Amino acid sequence: MAFARMIQYTQKHLLGIQTLSKEDIYCIFQSAKFFSHSGIHASQRFSYLQGKTVVLGFFESSTRTRCSFELAAKRLGAETLLFQPQGSSLEKGETLLDTLETIDAMGVDIWVVRHSINGSIELMSNNSPNVFINAGEGNNEHPTQALLDGFTLLEKFDTLEGKRICIVGDILHSRVARSDIYLFQKLGAEVALCGPDIFMPDIHEFADIRRFSTIEESVEWADAINMLRIQKERIVDKTIPTAEEYNRLFGLRMKHIQSKPTIVIMHPGPANYGIEIDHEVAHSPQSVIQRQVRNGVAVRMAVLTLLSNLNM
Repeated sequence: MAFARMIQYTQKHLLGIQTLSKEDIYCIFQSAKFFSHSGIHASQRFSYLQGKTVVLGFFESSTRTRCSFELAAKRLGAETLLFQPQGSSLEKGETLLDTLETIDAMGVDIWVVRHSINGSIELMSNNSPNVFINAGEGNNEHPTQALLDGFTLLEKFDTLEGKRICIVGDILHSRVARSDIYLFQKLGAEVALCGPDIFMPDIHEFADIRRFSTIEESVEWADAINMLRIQKERIVDKTIPTAEEYNRLFGLRMKHIQSKPTIVIMHPGPANYGIEIDHEVAHSPQSVIQRQVRNGVAVRMAVLTLLSNLNM
């Protein structure tokens, strides 16, 4: 596998960005570039996962992540098994580890897991011989989203050294924000945060990161801006701003990007138009949102291949 051997990948699982070295990240990018250039369409098939079974364990709803992992696995030659809690024995009182043990006994190789509870995927990985990939966990991490974000930015900038990237929105409840911060900083970027005080993490969590209180300041400062939605499903006992109020203070509108035509616009999806980002902005020439979606398939093909190859 020449495209992956130029840099040695060292991880058994992909549970978060914090455990990856800079060399690991660039190894994934190198492999993702191979798949992106080779083509990620249905007509282009590979056999790197031939004979493998990938479990898509999505204990939370997902469109982009689940579909791109499924396509990635199938285009690499793997069989896929979709597991969702609705209609499963979890509704009858079966525990997470019972479910894991049952499906492992059927003969599977790789778990791709999304779960609402922090620590659940590490718990599963500690009780199984198989490979685990975090596809989004609570408000902890979402490593493949950060990897595809970084990969997409490198297509625009060639390097992230010295680049300014601002993450705007509900930072406190966002797993994407945390993984992005870890990855962007590892690659030499300067990161800033912007959002309402109730959506900002404790000052001690990211003490070295600049914070802005308006969208205008963020746009003026940044080379790229990543817009996040309000994570309503994770917010408990908080009064959140109305859609109109939030859009007025923190929503990215055409007047903002017209003032800075060079800025790169990102969003992990799903976007709430008219709240954190306007439809026209998301589909403007500065937007790389659809490129992020496309690159998600290539990056996840790279991760699956590297982990499978390492653990053969």
